Amino acid sequence: AFPPLSGRSSFARVGGRRARPPFLVAERARNVAHRRPWATSNAMRFKAKLSNEKLGVFQGVAATLEKIGPLGVVHLSDTSIQLCIRNDSGQGDDVLAFSALEQKELFHDWRIESQSGNCILLQLTLQNLLDALHSARNAPQCQLKLTKRNGQAALCLETRALEVDVIHDIPVTVMRASEYQYYCPPDVPQPQVQLELPMSRNLKTVIDRLKNISRYIYLHGEMTGALTLRAETDSLVIQTYFSNLRPRLDSLDESCEENRGTVKVDTKKLATVLSSYSLRFDSIIMCLIEGYSLVVHVILSPSNCGTLTFYLPVMSINDEDMWVEEEDRRDGGEDGRQ
Repeated sequence: AFPPLSGRSSFARVGGRRARPPFLVAERARNVAHRRPWATSNAMRFKAKLSNEKLGVFQGVAATLEKIGPLGVVHLSDTSIQLCIRNDSGQGDDVLAFSALEQKELFHDWRIESQSGNCILLQLTLQNLLDALHSARNAPQCQLKLTKRNGQAALCLETRALEVDVIHDIPVTVMRASEYQYYCPPDVPQPQVQLELPMSRNLKTVIDRLKNISRYIYLHGEMTGALTLRAETDSLVIQTYFSNLRPRLDSLDESCEENRGTVKVDTKKLATVLSSYSLRFDSIIMCLIEGYSLVVHVILSPSNCGTLTFYLPVMSINDEDMWVEEEDRRDGGEDGRQ
């Protein structure tokens, strides 16, 4: 599903498959027979209601994903709604983004039927979805349903605001359910470092400033709870230190307490991913996988409502770029110090 990439990015599979943390394990595609596209609205049905309280969660996730790419793939099932952004530019440096939302936590009166095990796969323009959700912001609830308008499949949002019935038809492309396997999160090796990022926006503020200084940024993490950011130009080097971060030990080896890892990523793309700080979340976990990927995993709030995960390609690092300078490391102190 993900072709090998070469050159400066490194999303290509390296070595054999290894154990991954639970929050990086993808829900695998169902073993569904290859079926023809649906020809009539009777072949599938979907309807669900969304309260105003939960509308903000769905809208926030869609807005964050829209910053990654304009087109989204939506997978509907009995238990969840999943969204995927996967831009195949052919350059090998695209950010992949996936969200899984629990229907029981966000929606009510959820009804879905299809000939593919009650799974429906749609492609839509995220801005159209955002416009529709925005129209429902002052209504107590809204309803989403799959329908047809003049022979074109559409995801219809119906609501009532200020005594006026509002209907938004979002054009969608109905895809074969068997294509879902191409829109699952990628398999990744076990990270060297997993750190829970600070709840404050200090990290995002630093990255937003560095993106105007350097195209690339180095991130060096340690399972002791330290994270160092480094950006450099021809005339200066800037290093920012975060300490006392919480290490996440999920599925890592017993000896992981001394693990270290360094990755080099595109600064602007990392800044875009960290726009997820605008969401309500319980925690954000950063996973460093040297020579492979930087993974940012967001556990949304309220608890158990869903997750949002980003996979950033990493650039190759030369030996002279390795910069473990113990004398410059700072233990303790205020987060975000330079």
